[in-house]
Amino acid sequence: MGKYSQLRKITQVFSEYGIVLTGARKHDHFIFDLRMDKIFLNGLIYELEYALNIELEDHKVINVDAPSQLIAMLLD
Repeated sequence: MGKYSQLRKITQVFSEYGIVLTGARKHDHFIFDLRMDKIFLNGLIYELEYALNIELEDHKVINVDAPSQLIAMLLD
C-alpha cells in the first residue's frame, strides 16, 4: 500500500473521531488538548491499525501524545 493510500485511510479514521489534522491541531495532546479518554485513545489506535492492516508495538504506543506522532509511527 502506498503512502498516499495510507494517509487517506489515516485521515478518514481521525475524521471519524472528530480530530482535525490541519495546522497546529495535529500537535495537540490527546488527553489534555483533545480531551480523549485513555480507552477512547486505544480505540482510535485499534481503528488505525485495522484500517492499515498493521500492528504497532505496545511499548512504542504508550509514549504517543499527539496525532502527528501517531501518524509518523504508522507510516514507518
